[in-house]
Amino acid sequence: MQGRIVKAISGEYTVSTDAGLVVCKPLGIFRHKNMSPKVGDIVTIKDKMIHEIAPRQNDLVRPCIANVDKVFILTSLTKPDFNLNLLDRLISVAEWENIKIVLIFTKMDLIDHEKYIKEIAYYQNLYPVYLMPGSRNDIMKEIDNNICVVAGQTGVGKSTLINTLDPSLQLETDEISIALGRGKHTTRHVELHKIGEGWIADTPGFGITDLEMDLLSLSHTFIEFFETKCKFAKCLHIAEPGCEVRKKVENGIILPSRYENYLTFVNEIKNRKKAWE
Repeated sequence: MQGRIVKAISGEYTVSTDAGLVVCKPLGIFRHKNMSPKVGDIVTIKDKMIHEIAPRQNDLVRPCIANVDKVFILTSLTKPDFNLNLLDRLISVAEWENIKIVLIFTKMDLIDHEKYIKEIAYYQNLYPVYLMPGSRNDIMKEIDNNICVVAGQTGVGKSTLINTLDPSLQLETDEISIALGRGKHTTRHVELHKIGEGWIADTPGFGITDLEMDLLSLSHTFIEFFETKCKFAKCLHIAEPGCEVRKKVENGIILPSRYENYLTFVNEIKNRKKAWE
């Protein structure tokens, strides 16, 4: 019998099958192969044991989940503060993993969002963008027939979003720590929740923020850079002559913060490479 792993806790895996939910353990052979089942895996089970894991379309480490179709990247306008550096970082990681991206800006009701209209409008030209509160029905449609994860720093409203989509789940949420200026972790394991015709996972601090890619790959994860035709096909948009990306930045076509974040990531990758040498 085949099914999809929807929850993993303490070495036990809950598998959703046509016959219902089955709690399983993996065969010992997986330890010898240095391979563990993950939430999102399609598996073959027999006698409440996982016998096979189907090939994965992608394989994330933090969060520990596989076969993700879409990532909902949440960015709050306040509490925690608006953070475009983290937003661009998460976008680059998702692009590199070839996961479709949906952006959600949260806490629109807690601050005068007019000050961020330019930034939000810019990202609307790149990806589907939704605003919260609101947009519930449109977000539901994005989930249908997809395996989705919710990403963003602690306190931006990931669990709140899922509770809005399905109030019966009643996922734990928490207040922002005034002293730290950020939220407290409320999600402690990866679990897929059935929402409409799809699945969505709240994750314990979407932590894949290390840019473990080369510089050319990084430049391609900024899709408006990739679509710009520079003089050199492998232009890294740093100091090359005839760089159309830098011209667009100077002319206000590309958001300055987006380019500044790109340069920050370039230096990060360069410094890590030096540390390895």
